[in-house]
Amino acid sequence: MKTTAAKALAQALADLGVQVVTHVPGYGGTEVFQEFNEINRTRYQYSFHEEPAYTISHSASILGKRSASLMKVHGITKAANSVMDSLYTETTAGFVTFLFEDRSGKHSDSILEAAPILNGFSMPFNTAKTENIYNDVIDAYEESEKRKLPFALIVDSLEIGREINFLQKENLKKTFHYSRNVYHHVVHPMLAEYQYKVFMAKKLGGDPSIIQKPDLPIVPNQLPERAKNAASKYQSLATVYKNFRGDLVTGDTTASSNFAFPPFDCVDIVTYMGGSIPLAIGAVLSGYRNVWAFTGDFGFISAGELGLVELIQREIPIKILLFYNKQAASTGGQPINKKILRHMLGGYEKYILHITNPDDPFEAASVLKEATDAGEFRIIIADYSE
Repeated sequence: MKTTAAKALAQALADLGVQVVTHVPGYGGTEVFQEFNEINRTRYQYSFHEEPAYTISHSASILGKRSASLMKVHGITKAANSVMDSLYTETTAGFVTFLFEDRSGKHSDSILEAAPILNGFSMPFNTAKTENIYNDVIDAYEESEKRKLPFALIVDSLEIGREINFLQKENLKKTFHYSRNVYHHVVHPMLAEYQYKVFMAKKLGGDPSIIQKPDLPIVPNQLPERAKNAASKYQSLATVYKNFRGDLVTGDTTASSNFAFPPFDCVDIVTYMGGSIPLAIGAVLSGYRNVWAFTGDFGFISAGELGLVELIQREIPIKILLFYNKQAASTGGQPINKKILRHMLGGYEKYILHITNPDDPFEAASVLKEATDAGEFRIIIADYSE
């Protein structure tokens, strides 16, 4: 088949059955994104920021859907928070980030090379040859699935319109099955050493299955003292929430994600601080319907609003449980000005519900039920500010 490199790349994604594709507009990636939408007769939404775009696709790959994220090289630096934590999780289906390199600087604010950045991240990658780009895409997914890690493919954006020949392949699609695994899907300080050893084994070609797993902590008593205090405070609400648990619950590295551990087992996937909302969006795009995101006020303020923009863009009906205590509970209790959250959520008033006393199981159950029954997204603010 004779066509442009952009269409060959998009055709490879379609032939592989890639189901979740995110893209922040930029030369090279935009051309591929348009071709992919045309081939699949879809209208995938673009993203505004690379961090949630990367996270949405990463979440989908954990949940068994081949996924892709298309961005310029500058974008991977903006997504770095999510990228670094994604390397300490285990993907179920292939996830490839396509980095469109502009070596001339004609379509960018500066010239930035991808390879040194990816080497610094210790992220596995390859550089595509334009004339072989269709096969390079297929190989990238094979590498991602062999390593069970995110993979990057560097693409020369200046050659995206070049005409090439390629032989289209059949039977490339594959079915993957997700199963909950706290050790490999929850990034947490108490699992950090184990997850680092697993990553290094994958990086060096070793066998990660022989690495001894630590015992999971029992919440709250077996958590470190600082984490124990926050978990104890949230314990009453988490106990009620267990009766409303969604099909999938995402978290970020705020104190609420301690409830991924027994006996609560309320959170399934956790990455960077503020990442729970784009993780939840990825779950919905993967076919899950009753999806919840746990976050704290510090986590939401730091990066969660980026995910909220993506949620509005796609009209995703997730439920967000926001633990509001006016401090950074997981990093030492640094105070948060109460005006910040109020102003950030000013445009979302009609979607907000309040739990004024999270220790009251009747009030908590009533509000959680109202959110569960709503057909659109809701933000439930659990008020621990007093």
